[in-house]
Amino acid sequence: MSKTSTFSLFLFLFAAPLTAQQDSAAQVLREATVLAQRIQLPFSQESRTIQVLHREQLQTMPARSISEALQSVAGLDVRQRGPLGIQTDLHVRGGGFDQALVLLNGVRLSDPQTGHHLMNVPVDWSAIERIEVLKGPGARIYGQNAFACAVNIVTRVPLHRLLKVGLAGGDFGFRSFNAYAALPKGRLRQHAAFSADFSDGYRPNTDFRILNGFYQAQLEDRNGKGSWNFLADFNARNFGANGYYGRLEFTDQYEEVQTSVANLGYTRQVGRWTHKPRIAWRRNQDFYDFQRSNDANGINFHLSQVLSAEMNSAARWKNGQQTGLGASVEHTALSSSRLGQRARQTLNLFAEHRLLLLRSRLDLTPGLAFSAFSDFGAFFYPGIDAGYQLHPRWRVYTNAGYNYRIPTFTDLYYEDAGNKGNPDLKPERAFSTELGLKYQASDKPFSLQVAFFRRDGRQLIDWAKDNPADKWETRNYNSVLMQGLEFNSQYRRKRWSATLAYTYLDAQVSDAVPLSRYTLNHLRHQLNGSVEYRFLKSFQVHLRGRWCDRIVQNSTVKSDYFVADARLRFARRRWSAFAETINLFDAVYGELRYSDTAVLTMPGRWFRIGVEGVMSDE
Repeated sequence: MSKTSTFSLFLFLFAAPLTAQQDSAAQVLREATVLAQRIQLPFSQESRTIQVLHREQLQTMPARSISEALQSVAGLDVRQRGPLGIQTDLHVRGGGFDQALVLLNGVRLSDPQTGHHLMNVPVDWSAIERIEVLKGPGARIYGQNAFACAVNIVTRVPLHRLLKVGLAGGDFGFRSFNAYAALPKGRLRQHAAFSADFSDGYRPNTDFRILNGFYQAQLEDRNGKGSWNFLADFNARNFGANGYYGRLEFTDQYEEVQTSVANLGYTRQVGRWTHKPRIAWRRNQDFYDFQRSNDANGINFHLSQVLSAEMNSAARWKNGQQTGLGASVEHTALSSSRLGQRARQTLNLFAEHRLLLLRSRLDLTPGLAFSAFSDFGAFFYPGIDAGYQLHPRWRVYTNAGYNYRIPTFTDLYYEDAGNKGNPDLKPERAFSTELGLKYQASDKPFSLQVAFFRRDGRQLIDWAKDNPADKWETRNYNSVLMQGLEFNSQYRRKRWSATLAYTYLDAQVSDAVPLSRYTLNHLRHQLNGSVEYRFLKSFQVHLRGRWCDRIVQNSTVKSDYFVADARLRFARRRWSAFAETINLFDAVYGELRYSDTAVLTMPGRWFRIGVEGVMSDE
């Protein structure tokens, strides 16, 4: 299919439903308060490009994992090696997979071994309240790794008793079971979930099993001035990794990954100040077998643990200004058959203040972060956000900031027959700027964001080689300038809604590298769209599609692809059912490539159905 016909099909698919019934009453747009570490603002007052996927959207879109849901977000290059996010790399605005940060209720989930484990998020799909995607420089707010983006997954706080049990099945031997229970009582709010997904695989040796356990509790003080929060998650995924790593002729690979997260926090209001101390622990265990056998020569084992303690505080003043302060310490330990015994200690300090000027129409939020690493020294991350309210519905904003990222242990020390790390790597650094325009009104059905962004990266790290027969080696690029345009729009009526988004990227690289494994294979064009329509009270249909045009150096390789997904959902008070098709038009495509001639293909047309029963006292 040519690029012209693909683009025409995309417009037809998402323009046709707009001729449906036009309701006179607009659906009220929900205003979300972004769950930042310290200063928290409503979406409309943020001076950053932010997209929020609410629970209602997650229930209706054709997705059963965080990775599948993020495919609807503009500017996110979600590179999956297999379905349901079994192994996913997240590239944002041309950044590498180590340059994004994932958080769970504000707790950092970065992995010191490799960013390939970034999306091993141990949270059950049923427990998610919303997913916040904050693009642009975020180091001064979250620390290193928030180089190009921060994705914060916010879980629900149950107010009513609820029990849900669901079953699903589909092509490729797919079977799924999930159970969710919310049991609030008095001052204690708690919920737990368990899910299991299985598949025989869409190609030889791509079978998988995913198990997930989740528990969260919130206990309010008797005086109502504070609350304790506890969360414990566990995720285990075993999968055949045919061609997932290295050359595509490596077909017998197998991997087992276990990820655990636990954190305990307390929130207390003292006068104008809100204090949030917290301790957190993350454990990731990775077992990899090159030949899915008992051959000890082909086995890698990695065990990483991160223990952290932090204190975040924020104050609201009479004039509407806010102050945020934070500090954290981390201890990282890695035990690896390939990387050896490694350890790292980190100290982070944060400070920011939000000023309101010109009768509160102009806001300025300068901030500064300081990080000291036991093995790489100390870095400062200054930055500033600024916004001006042109009109109650129109806002212009800009932000700028410095970012750093120290190499992972894999970047530094990994070596095998086809790969070689570099212990002399230097930390990545970049200066990022953004200029945007935002339109939003709670009484209007239309919202819009447009942003121009620029990231001047220095010493960026990637796996590269000069000749196909060479080993992949980690190296620093002198300079990579990534700049582009992003457009997001949404239109909602009472019965239907539609979204349309577009991202353009242009990269200028100082070093001529014949073969780059990850960083320089970015999307040049990305067009996302969706339509959701509700009819006959209980039915919802959701169509979405994405057209992606990736940079390639070999003209014989197809650079673009179009993928459409569809879901039909029927919901009653006590039960619901769905039928969905992933890759509706059976496109042959791959989201991850190892060279210009090796593309790891994703599944073809995939049909899935499911049913869920609900008991609630709401």
